[in-house]
Amino acid sequence: MRWLFFIVLLTAACGSPAVAPPSSRVIEIDIDDHGLAGLWMADAPNIKSLIQRGTLAFSRVIIPTHSNQNNMSLLTGQYPDGTNVPANSWLSRSAGLTPPVSLPGIAAGDYILYDKNPLRVRSDSLYRVAQRAGLRSAYFGQLPPFEGTADEVHLTIVGAPFLTTTITPDLAHQLLTDVLHYPAEVVDRYHLDGPGDAGENLVHFTIHDAAAFVRAAPSAAAIPAFMFIWDFLALDDDPTSLSGASGADVIKSIEQYDAAIGDLLAALGDRGLLDDTNILFTLDHGKVDTHEQVALGTHGATTARPADGQLGAAVAAAGAALGISTADYAVVNEDGDAQIYANVPHAGTPAGAARQQEVTHALLSIIQGGAIAGLDVTRTMTADGAMGTRRFHDVRASGPNQADIVVFPETDWTLNQVDTTNALPGPFLEHTSFPYGRHGGYSIDELYVPLVMAGPAFKQGVLLPHPVEHPEVAATAAWALGGLRLQTSARGAVAAALAGDPGETVPLPDPVSGARELALSAAGFDGTVTLAGPPAKAAVIVDVAGLYDDEIFADPMVAAAAASLRELAAAGTRFEDVWARSRDWPVTELQMVTGGYPIESPWVSMAEDDPTQVVLPALGLLAMPPPVARVADVAAFNAWRRATVFGAETLFGAAHAAGLATALVGQPDFHTFHISTVDIDVQTATDAAGAAAAVSEQLARTPRALIVVALGRSRTAERHSPLALAELETVAGAVRDVARAAGDALVVVTSRGATTIDDPGSDYYGAGTSRHVPLILLGPNVRRGVVSGQPATPADLPTTVLFGLGVAAKTDFADGTQTLAVSTTPPSPPVLAPRASFEGHVLLRAYETLPLHPPLDRYPRATFGRDR
Repeated sequence: MRWLFFIVLLTAACGSPAVAPPSSRVIEIDIDDHGLAGLWMADAPNIKSLIQRGTLAFSRVIIPTHSNQNNMSLLTGQYPDGTNVPANSWLSRSAGLTPPVSLPGIAAGDYILYDKNPLRVRSDSLYRVAQRAGLRSAYFGQLPPFEGTADEVHLTIVGAPFLTTTITPDLAHQLLTDVLHYPAEVVDRYHLDGPGDAGENLVHFTIHDAAAFVRAAPSAAAIPAFMFIWDFLALDDDPTSLSGASGADVIKSIEQYDAAIGDLLAALGDRGLLDDTNILFTLDHGKVDTHEQVALGTHGATTARPADGQLGAAVAAAGAALGISTADYAVVNEDGDAQIYANVPHAGTPAGAARQQEVTHALLSIIQGGAIAGLDVTRTMTADGAMGTRRFHDVRASGPNQADIVVFPETDWTLNQVDTTNALPGPFLEHTSFPYGRHGGYSIDELYVPLVMAGPAFKQGVLLPHPVEHPEVAATAAWALGGLRLQTSARGAVAAALAGDPGETVPLPDPVSGARELALSAAGFDGTVTLAGPPAKAAVIVDVAGLYDDEIFADPMVAAAAASLRELAAAGTRFEDVWARSRDWPVTELQMVTGGYPIESPWVSMAEDDPTQVVLPALGLLAMPPPVARVADVAAFNAWRRATVFGAETLFGAAHAAGLATALVGQPDFHTFHISTVDIDVQTATDAAGAAAAVSEQLARTPRALIVVALGRSRTAERHSPLALAELETVAGAVRDVARAAGDALVVVTSRGATTIDDPGSDYYGAGTSRHVPLILLGPNVRRGVVSGQPATPADLPTTVLFGLGVAAKTDFADGTQTLAVSTTPPSPPVLAPRASFEGHVLLRAYETLPLHPPLDRYPRATFGRDR
């Protein structure tokens, strides 16, 4: 009886994310786009009321920070490697480096075409989630393509200016059918709404139109359960370009859409629906003020004119020695980045791949050599990471539509040639009255936008003390609809925001305008932090095959079998939002010890990658929709199972450099297939029962050590079966024994995945849950009794473990995450993070640090709710 009582207590403490919330309505409001300061300065009582009665978070958006790949993410839960939408517009290699869709004054990617829309051909979406549950969905927005597959579509565009005319229903119908290839019968079902009242801006009218629809519905049951509202500020005279990211024009627009949100909330209240409706409010991305421009160049080989700007001049001067000319590249400029393409025959195919790489590297040698004033060369992105550049793959932006090079300006510069008559880099000469609102770059203001979650599904009056990820917004909306899941989402819901979830929150700060600084600081993104006490002398990482996070911490049917793991979690910090990038165990095992993905030539594909993409930057595009067995690329699946050493540095090597002995013990499968074993001092094979003794013996010989313990094999798919419960109890007991044997070492418990990639019984707890794995930390400086919702992946292990061992951390806003710096603590030798650790960051919420999360010192530790 006492044992049963203990299990009940652990169940309450650990939370139950598998328990679905009651079905309720969800309205997702996506605003494009402005600076955060404008929101705080605006008279916006309705949004601020939602913040006070909901959960406030700050969401890290898709990179580069453009609108349409973020809008797609907010509907699909995917990154660009899933949607194949890396930017607003791009140049098509198959069409001679011309925009896939080009209208007067408008260029866009082919995602706006009816038959290429990812919502129809590649991705699961919130509309489809609702439909599978027998619910209706609706879209309100000025433009396509974000309505794809919605049941009810309202394009709030009639009366808007278009070139020298005004959009009428007939013109809108013609543009959709003749230009965007929409079937006439589809457009005939759309509502082409407008114009609004005289002088009414579109940002007010679109949300007001949704409110009018709610009021006019014949019954409450006729109002769709899911509504997506997209408001495009740039259609209202592009206020951020007029007076900056948070200027007077932006504040006016915010106040207008806030009033419209108030109208929508009132309409829901009039129908008796407000208390049953969840509101998710966010921006597609942020904006930042700039006063200078790079003037990179407005064209390359896409025009008969000579290439202009700094890049054209630099290529003309140095290109001959590098084997290129100004005819060998093309440029697409955005506000805060520029996409550069190698213009070679057969680019994007094997026949042109060699020359494409030659031109790319030649251009890189000019760009990275500092020849372009105003560029921040530490942020340049490429497919292969040449010359120290950052890789598309690391920010999940690979795909055939991606450029060969993306460059970014320095702080306070832009790439949009704001002054049309000024071709020189430097301060604006025409746009001088106000700053220019830029986006597309890497600044905090562009990367981190508010996410407000209010309604019965969410906690009230709290802040998440860490950023979240934009793809999680769609997964959160699906969960709020009644525990539903997107089939192809990259991550799960923002669990810590959900009512009853044990994930850590803090009270809203006063004033709330300091909330983003608080969240970023609490996650370690604003300067140097150190451990509160002496670092751990040893670390033991326990990688257990076949564990679902949902199984261990959410399923009451397995509570007794999982008791040992729940007890460990209660004694340390548990991360509840940990998602493996790949379902394939060899990939995840490599990421656990390298923090990234192989930097190899030729490229190393994952089994989930689209096998038809055979040339960079297309390699790394995920096959969507995934095949039934989830192995899209059989050759890649087989390659990961052959012992081939990749060149990545490892956690073992970093530990050696810090003077630690290293060991791999237990039941490894692919752990050493792709890394050099020269840095592993001892390999000890043993079954699960013998792992604790092996760890104890190793620490007795070498008290300063890094030990990786591999436990378990594939498990029975039916997790409620007696065999599966026995398997879990055995391996959980083995983990407990290893943790005890580790003594005062830093202990990390996680899993390479709940099931193998091709297991027909995968995703026992719902779509994607085989990638949702547990992560527990215990030991010196680790916070006790904490459940953190800080987003994590297995690639975070190297940096997180090294930080716990005393290696200093630094903030790197070139990629917006936490990375490791050189240790400056004598007499230890310098220690570097593994060279490939560009995906991972330090999970600082696990540790007690100095300063001790300074913005949070005045708050009591959040209490844990019961199961949701």
